[in-house]
Amino acid sequence: MKLNTSPDGRFSLTIEAKDLAGGLRPSKRNPRNRPYLVTCKGAVGRDGVLQVLDELTRLDTSAITEAFPFPQIFVYSDVIVICFHTAIYEWDGSLTLKLSGLDSGSTWAATENFIYLTNGKVAVWRNPESKVYETKSDIPYGTALCNFNGQIFVGAPDCDADGADLTFPASPFEIEAEVQGSYSG
Repeated sequence: MKLNTSPDGRFSLTIEAKDLAGGLRPSKRNPRNRPYLVTCKGAVGRDGVLQVLDELTRLDTSAITEAFPFPQIFVYSDVIVICFHTAIYEWDGSLTLKLSGLDSGSTWAATENFIYLTNGKVAVWRNPESKVYETKSDIPYGTALCNFNGQIFVGAPDCDADGADLTFPASPFEIEAEVQGSYSG
């Protein structure tokens, strides 16, 4: 590292690639004069130089009205599936509804080879040729899925699961206020 200072008090610090290669110091007890960085905020080492992280733009999530744990997001190699309580969407830059009106069950489980989703009440399959989602009654639904070498294992097959709604029903608040006393002005 080389620190250059000008007579007016300005300075520049050059951190060379060999100094970046050490990364952050391994512990607070690191000996002095070792070429480790102490902290790094807002930048990452990329291609031998520190670069500022790319700015992330916030997605518009105002359409999401369901509470945790929904929506659930499954990211696969060629598609992003977003599961709400009773509906399935795909993300292709915006939410595209693929299937709705599904039975409300537990949280969703999914496998990738051919997309197979289940929530403990219904089994949903995505046709690999037409890319159309459909409910299937000839394959088991369950609470968990595991793809083991192309063989799908279903946890709690065909056993109805309790719902995953973690919100408690509550009626709207009603407040009555009464003023007692007198005011003289």
